[in-house]
Amino acid sequence: MNTTTGRGLVRWVGAGLVAVATVSGCSSAPETNRRPAAPTGSFAFWPSAPDEPRIQFIRSISSSEDVASTKTSGFEKIVFGEDAGKPSELNKPYGVAMRDGTIYVCDIRGSALVAFDLNKKQTRLIGTSGANRLDHPVGVTVAEDGMIYVADNSRSAIVVFDASERYMTTFGVAKSKPASLAVHGERLYVTDMASQVVQIFDRHSGAMLGTIGTVGDEDGQFRLPLGIATDPAGNIWVTDMMRCRVQKFAPDGQFVLGIGTLGDYAGSFARPKHIAVDKDGVVYVVDAAFQNVQMFDGEGRLLMAFGAAGDFPGAMNLPAGICIAEDAAGLFAGQIHPGFDPKRVVLVTNQFGLTKVSLYAMGTKREGWTVQQLAAAAVPVSTGVGVTSPERKKMQEQGGQPEPSAVPGATPPAAPAPTGPAATPKRDQPAPTPEPKQN
Repeated sequence: MNTTTGRGLVRWVGAGLVAVATVSGCSSAPETNRRPAAPTGSFAFWPSAPDEPRIQFIRSISSSEDVASTKTSGFEKIVFGEDAGKPSELNKPYGVAMRDGTIYVCDIRGSALVAFDLNKKQTRLIGTSGANRLDHPVGVTVAEDGMIYVADNSRSAIVVFDASERYMTTFGVAKSKPASLAVHGERLYVTDMASQVVQIFDRHSGAMLGTIGTVGDEDGQFRLPLGIATDPAGNIWVTDMMRCRVQKFAPDGQFVLGIGTLGDYAGSFARPKHIAVDKDGVVYVVDAAFQNVQMFDGEGRLLMAFGAAGDFPGAMNLPAGICIAEDAAGLFAGQIHPGFDPKRVVLVTNQFGLTKVSLYAMGTKREGWTVQQLAAAAVPVSTGVGVTSPERKKMQEQGGQPEPSAVPGATPPAAPAPTGPAATPKRDQPAPTPEPKQN
């Protein structure tokens, strides 16, 4: 098991966030601390003790069997064949959304939108036939009224389903390559990899209302806009995979700020994919090379990271999609440590491995519990600890590379991209898979 651990980048006080300097480390917890105190079992928390945990891995979902066990009688096998009752498995998930207990996953290889209904214990396939047939679904979002919008990269289309998952309509721009989408009010925002801008639609009529950004390398410009999300104030957040950058735009489309650059330290990016923002304005960015999720505040300051490659619970394997479910924590009460108070659920899709959709609880330590009690039930985890960019440069000039445990973290500054312990791309990981089709 990967026993590398990383201390948290911030301390969270009440509903606020206070940045503090911490130290990266590679030491393993003593054996006595690996035995869960209560309840029995193992839990994965980020950040690791002695910092208070803010993220707990809950579980993963990869097939219909993970939602409801399938039991097939011998008679059914005789009538319908050996495949009767065979679980429906995700092939290659990408975009993800969740609403009212149902998880919607874009299965690129399966050419379908897969719905895992946790309340009804059902798995449904959407967009597999007729006029609503999906070819290469890569992004999905669900509006407050339950309307479902799917970006089909091959069809240059946004396919719309109603709250009952029935096909409604299709709209879009010819020769476009939609990659991700977000709803705010009556507007639908779509990243287009062909024109390299953000398209704005009326989400009901499909009428084009305008665009955000232009092609280029300056503030407010894109080279490959991929992920998109809106925050509670209506600001638009966009990941630019080619420039390894996240940009924030005001509701009127004006550039506000940018986060990150190409790098191997926290606050930078190597292969940013989808993005999500919760109701408190915390921004979550998936990085397929770091194989983790980095979290920022609304001003672009780095808060913490979770995930990373490995064989521990909650490890990631070429993650791509992410979404926030504000009201879903109650569905997993029996799988969350009693000393951890969940506020919302974060879902991340992995393109490889056995954990195709990983679920994490974001919350706080419950009153009356100590960090040590939670740590006693925890397994060693990683955030992909590395070194800060200036230190790496200095060591390279001196002809050496520091051990991660010897490099202190840094307090995120109030402006420009912060530094800190990092998620370094793993050299022995499989090569990243092609992005959503561009031709």
